[in-house]
Amino acid sequence: MNRVVSIVFYSVLAIGWTGVNAKELAGVDIEEVVNLSLGGQELRLKGAAVKNNARQSIYVGGLYLQNDAKSVEDILKNEGAKRFVLYCQNSTIKPDALIRALNIGFTANHNEQELAQLKPLVEKFNQVWKAEIQEGDKVWIDFLPAKGTVVTINGSEKAVIPGKLFYDAFLKTWLGDKPINRLMKKQLLGEG
Repeated sequence: MNRVVSIVFYSVLAIGWTGVNAKELAGVDIEEVVNLSLGGQELRLKGAAVKNNARQSIYVGGLYLQNDAKSVEDILKNEGAKRFVLYCQNSTIKPDALIRALNIGFTANHNEQELAQLKPLVEKFNQVWKAEIQEGDKVWIDFLPAKGTVVTINGSEKAVIPGKLFYDAFLKTWLGDKPINRLMKKQLLGEG
């Protein structure tokens, strides 16, 4: 009987276990598959990462894609739905610190002409972060092809930014040539 159990166990490992729907990362259960709405698009986890500061987890992030992509360029070209999640692990994330980090990411990964085009979209996005993100908060930044970028905090929709331009720019802050954090970029791409 043990031989049969071993064969089944290793067979499941070899082909991938579809019944497992979450993995733990820094105390957060990261779902392997999510649906953006009831009966909506199914997205699969590309990668997940932890932002640490002085050995303390600040937040856990994850990137989900409707259509798998092998490179950053493929992810950006992909017209399918996407989700970027942030789970706050620290007591608070200050709004000005979050906005500053994101703005540095936008500036580092875009030229002046692109930044001018993005400016009103970035300003709308920055308005979402008026309050601190508290420990335990869940932030979803979704791309829905028919709607654009949808920002949701703890299940409450906070902003909609039409089109795909902003979402691609947002992803470049994490995945571009000059990401906010290089290690997190590798992990979000499933490489680390």
